[in-house]
Amino acid sequence: MLITAPGADALDAAGQVDQAKVLMRSGEAGGPQARQLFEQAAGQGSGAAAYYLGLMFKNGIGGVQDSATALRWLELAGERQVAPAMFIAANMLAGRDAARARRWLDAACALEYPEALLQKAIALQEGTMAYAKDLKQSALYFRMAEHAMGHRQPEP
Repeated sequence: MLITAPGADALDAAGQVDQAKVLMRSGEAGGPQARQLFEQAAGQGSGAAAYYLGLMFKNGIGGVQDSATALRWLELAGERQVAPAMFIAANMLAGRDAARARRWLDAACALEYPEALLQKAIALQEGTMAYAKDLKQSALYFRMAEHAMGHRQPEP
């Protein structure tokens, strides 16, 4: 059942994202329609729509699970400055493309995304993810993560 409102056929990208989020969370039946609405909104430039579409493909919501397609949507959302998408893309890439993973993690840190700051603090502490071990920088990122947790941005 497609949730509609007066003038729903003329929804802008933000309206499509809002409607698709309701469908996505409504259960299995709403998933395919949510994917369709997110794809339309992403085509109109919505970073949030690309993010949610990436999550749907990553988790197999509303259709088949497809990690490669999920990563493409998440990276597009990252290009549109959606920090959670950058963070998830970094983690999807961590074991296979360290340079891209680090680029996305650094980008999410630049937007003060708490989970990214925490992950970078740990990577600096341990010398992983192609970061040199640096305990001073690690301590700084732990403090930045703690501060960012208190100023969390709303979901896209």
